[in-house]
Amino acid sequence: MADTNYRIVQREDDSFAVEIVRSGALPQSAAGFATEAEAQGWIVQDQRLRVAADPFGTPAARRWRGF
Repeated sequence: MADTNYRIVQREDDSFAVEIVRSGALPQSAAGFATEAEAQGWIVQDQRLRVAADPFGTPAARRWRGF
């Protein structure tokens, strides 16, 4: 699983967006959140889904697989 960085930004229309940067991938954004808390909740859910998609993506497993 690649390193992922999230950043919440407030947009000109006072909504919020999440900028997502994953190593080895183009930057992305998720927009349309009414509050910063809503954007933060989306980040938590995205992190959970990424872990669920690769349950062996722990740091120890990556070392074992040579990543």
